Amino acid sequence: MFYKGLLTLKKGNLKGARTICTNLKETYPTFTEVHYLSAMIYFVDQNYGSSINEFGLVIKKDPTHIRALFNRALAFGMLEDYSSAIEDLSTCISLNPTYGFAYFSRAYWHEFTNKFNEAKSDYEKSIQLDPKNYDAYFGLAYIYRNQKDNLKACETIGRAISAGSQIAEELKGNFCR
Repeated sequence: MFYKGLLTLKKGNLKGARTICTNLKETYPTFTEVHYLSAMIYFVDQNYGSSINEFGLVIKKDPTHIRALFNRALAFGMLEDYSSAIEDLSTCISLNPTYGFAYFSRAYWHEFTNKFNEAKSDYEKSIQLDPKNYDAYFGLAYIYRNQKDNLKACETIGRAISAGSQIAEELKGNFCR
């Protein structure tokens, strides 16, 4: 039932996912993943506060539940609680130091707190772990450009092109003048 609920949610059937979640809660009230499903439903419905509460129940039962930590970080970010988002992503990284997308996401939230050195470091780590994460190159290039370091911005876009990004090729003119 849990996976059926997730698939129903992925298909965009919020009402159907809620029905499955309700049935799952009634049938298996102590099943941790029912709270994960509920949190995802709240998240998709943009009810980030309730999403955070449900993810919190999952994390309380299993502090190593990396998907709940990651998604709760996204919900915190959507509510502009960047320090909590960064904290959850740091926990994700401590649990799995090769989780490239956690570094990318943490870099993104670091930018919102004007911690650009931390953001640059996390974007670099994300790129190291996943050279095809083109968004990490773009995030890094934008920081360099905003810091008036056009040479490093252009070099970063060049690295994205070398990694295979066609979009970077199109954006090259914005960074390399």
